[in-house]
Amino acid sequence: MMTLEKKRLSLDEIDGQTALELPDREMLALINVFITNVLNNLSISIPVQNNNVAVQVCAVVQALNTILIGETLECTVVQRQ
Repeated sequence: MMTLEKKRLSLDEIDGQTALELPDREMLALINVFITNVLNNLSISIPVQNNNVAVQVCAVVQALNTILIGETLECTVVQRQ
């Protein structure tokens, strides 16, 4: 079996390293997921920061629609400005 050893960097090697500044990252746009009960005209807004989460929330709403009797839920994803 072969053992790998890490080589220590000398001060000269450390001083010779280049550090680059990374550009500022943009924050993900906030997204609101609106869930509306069509029968009662009630709605709830859920703020999220990830498109995947918004899609998953709407998938759950669609799954709930398969078991609700006489009521329908709608899910709308809106990007906040």
